[in-house]
Amino acid sequence: MRGITSVSFFLLVAPFGALAAPTPSEDVIPSRVHQARAVVTPAPCQLQLNPPPTEQESAERFEKFAHAFLETKNLTEAFEYIDAAYINHNPFAGANGPNAALDALGPYWDSVQITPLRRTFKGEFGWLNYRTNYFGEIVDRYRMEGGCIVEHWDQNEQYPSL
Repeated sequence: MRGITSVSFFLLVAPFGALAAPTPSEDVIPSRVHQARAVVTPAPCQLQLNPPPTEQESAERFEKFAHAFLETKNLTEAFEYIDAAYINHNPFAGANGPNAALDALGPYWDSVQITPLRRTFKGEFGWLNYRTNYFGEIVDRYRMEGGCIVEHWDQNEQYPSL
């Protein structure tokens, strides 16, 4: 299964995510319940453009995202760092935006066994390298702007030798 990327697997399970449609509310952001854990769709990350965050501040925010995404597997917390105009460059992603990614990940993320291997942040890019029981070893690359994740790549990515 090493040849299957995380996003291509998401496409296999994405139709199931559509079954868990959000319920509208006047004051609360819609939530989705997937398996045993409730995944609440957070408000999108707000870009900080004036003044923009320093590289160190962006690195600290990326570290918080990585911790929530890989170690606690808390998608609600992780997605607080994703911009509303998030672009997913995987050709199998189907759609851009945080909701498409959340709908794809939510149904199975709790059942994925994750072993974080390493992570790096340099300039405006962050990399996550981890192993899963479903996909084997993965390298995700993210671009941050204004303290928020705005782009993601995961197909044929190599961990950088910075």
